[in-house]
Amino acid sequence: MGIIKSIRKLLGLQHSEPTPLSRQREEEPDEVLIFVVDESYDRIDEYVNWDDYADEWAATEAASEIFLERIRAEFDAEFDEANIGPGADLPAFVTVIASSIVPLIPWLMAIFFSGKPIVDNIDAWRTLLGKIRPFVSRTVVLNRNGAAVLAMDAVFEDIGGIPKQVILHGYKPGYRYDDDLIAPQEIEDPMPTLNLSMVKHVFHIEADGISYVVAVDGTKVTAKRI
Repeated sequence: MGIIKSIRKLLGLQHSEPTPLSRQREEEPDEVLIFVVDESYDRIDEYVNWDDYADEWAATEAASEIFLERIRAEFDAEFDEANIGPGADLPAFVTVIASSIVPLIPWLMAIFFSGKPIVDNIDAWRTLLGKIRPFVSRTVVLNRNGAAVLAMDAVFEDIGGIPKQVILHGYKPGYRYDDDLIAPQEIEDPMPTLNLSMVKHVFHIEADGISYVVAVDGTKVTAKRI
């Protein structure tokens, strides 16, 4: 069974069926989506005994269920199945931080991605960060809104506190393996969530007159003054 797995991986053939598009969670403007990558996917034998299952598919499903139960208990949150791998499946489980948890999310995201100056409730970004931070113990991918929270935190850290005014000048869902860090000049729409494993979110943010380009790749953040 291990040889079969290795051959499939070498050829790029994945052993799980893609999540039906009707079940794929897409980005809403007032939500932060946190996709926890299914760590059992390439480590099935760490979760189940192959001999207990009729075939690889059954073992894969059982391992995934065990991983799902672990993260439900770990984070005390509900998760839905998702797929964030364009071209080759990358199973994940997605949970949502909505306005019922942080009421200011709709307002924050609407103002931020409109490119208008934010001068009120800027410290609410730190509240949102506190909701995301526990998940970084796992392999996590964020939607555009979630990446914005990490980008803003990087700017706050560089400034050394909460700025008086913040403006987003540009956003681009870049390719994660592109090493160039160029500040986007316009605010683009988010990518479909199916593509998120290949996306590096790039922001052009001005805070108290200081301009930054910030890249968010998963939970890795790179920020520089420009």
